[in-house]
Amino acid sequence: MKNTRRIKKFLGSNKREVRFFYLFILFFLLGLIFYHFSSSYTTPFLVYKLHAEMCSKIINILTPDEKTFANNSTVGSGNFTITIDRGCDGKESLLLIIAAFCAFPMGIKQKIYGTLLGILIMYFSNLVRIVLLYYSIKYKPEIFEVMHVYLGQIFIIFIGILFFVIWTEKIARIN
Repeated sequence: MKNTRRIKKFLGSNKREVRFFYLFILFFLLGLIFYHFSSSYTTPFLVYKLHAEMCSKIINILTPDEKTFANNSTVGSGNFTITIDRGCDGKESLLLIIAAFCAFPMGIKQKIYGTLLGILIMYFSNLVRIVLLYYSIKYKPEIFEVMHVYLGQIFIIFIGILFFVIWTEKIARIN
């Protein structure tokens, strides 16, 4: 009984936060469902063109001697390749940003601008992550696992949260 009152009091005094949380979860799940059913159509563009080809171009600009190529989801150089697998395409980070902006109480213009800028920031951050993973597995394979599983994930999450917090603080001051 005492816990029930505490929960009701908490929910009553934090309505905006609770509403944001539920809407965020709802929008994120809807995004995952949409992506699941559209991935066969979107993968050739999102993974092959926007990630593999762009990473290959970036690597060739940074280190022209690499002479990398992109083939579907693979970036390679000579007999060395790295594959951008499912989950490495950054879709979850994009869906998190989109869900956060859809759920946060702000004007529609701020939501649209924030979402579009957030998508660009997350996309370029993921390109940086993939390029760094390419160099780590090619030149320092012993650190690849840590870079891929831990540092890369933390980097993307940190960038997304940082952008969202900065944006909402800016908008909160205006509104």
